[in-house]
This record gives sequence, structure tokens and C-alpha cells, in this order.
Amino acid sequence: MTQTLREIKVAKTKQLIRDTFVELIEEKGFESISVRDITMKAGLNRGTFYLHYQDKYDLMEKNQTEILVGLKDAMKDMNPSDLFEHYSNDLKYPPIIKVFEYLTENARFIKVLISSKGDPAFPKKMKNILKTALYEKLVKLIGTENSLTIPYEYSTAFISSAFFGVIEQWLERDVPHTPEEMAIVHLKIVKFMSQILGGMVK
Repeated sequence: MTQTLREIKVAKTKQLIRDTFVELIEEKGFESISVRDITMKAGLNRGTFYLHYQDKYDLMEKNQTEILVGLKDAMKDMNPSDLFEHYSNDLKYPPIIKVFEYLTENARFIKVLISSKGDPAFPKKMKNILKTALYEKLVKLIGTENSLTIPYEYSTAFISSAFFGVIEQWLERDVPHTPEEMAIVHLKIVKFMSQILGGMVK
């Protein structure tokens, strides 16, 4: 559907506010930022900001929601059986490439959100999406094939936290590897994790 000029202008304004917001978090940390800081740096008046957001907390919440909804959408085609089929033949799994492409597009914002200057609650929100979109299903599949001796919730926490740690390290290093290369890293990690979890059988 074609956007109207007003919709295009609103989208550009919101992007400017978000880009400025990220820069200020990088510089000062979220807690030290004021709406005045954002509008001055962006060259906007406060009225324009308040047309879109109630305050800096609303700005943070709405942009986090947008990022997380996008991540969930990027992971919607995940299927543990298909993933294992690809990985058993040492093939990259296309939906994983899609996830890393999404993370690359939003790398700067996600990197600052999970940093000490961002929101301490955001990493848990992101891990929960990773866990529910793939790793809970993945552990169930492993558990179906192998009777695991460790509780399901610990297995899912283990593997989803490991993947989040990989993403965090990759972002901290300013995405030195392409989505295709990270898909290979993921392949190796999942096979390694499968061997560990598969070994924990009755």
C-alpha cells in the first residue's frame, strides 16, 4: 500500500528520534538522557516529540516492542525438525540466516539496549523470544529422541542463553561476520549442544 506524504514524514521523524536516542544512550546512558537532550540533538521542538511519545520511557518501550516484534517475525519460519535435517547434512538453515540479517539491520540499537547503558530488562525479553520461538521446541525434539535426565526448563535456559551469548558477543564486536557465516556458527553450536544434551540420558 502506498504511503501518504504525512505517513512518510511521520516515519522519518520517528526514525530521526530513534537514531538520536541511540546516539545519546551510547554517549550518556539511558538514565542520564532527557527529552530536551533528544529534541535539541535532533533539531526538533518538544511538541513534535510529544506528538509521538509521552516521555523517554514511552520512547524506549515502543522501540523495544518494535525490535522484539520484528525478531519474532524473523523467527516465525523456524522448525526444529527442518533445522536438524539441514544440520545433519552440514547445511546452513535459511531461517537462521534471516534472523541474523534482521539482527544486522538493527545491530546498533540492539547492541546499546543490551549494554550497561541500555535497559537491564531487555536481554531477558530477547532471550524469552529466542527460547519460545525455537529453543523450547528444539529441546523437546532432543528430549523425544533421548530421555533427558535434566529438567526441561533448565535445558531450554541453557541452550537459549548460550545462543544469546553468541549474539551478544557478535554485536559487541560490531558484527564482524556475515549472517551466512553466523549461520554456520549456529550450526556448529546446535550440533555441539545436541551432543551435550543427548549425552544426558537415562
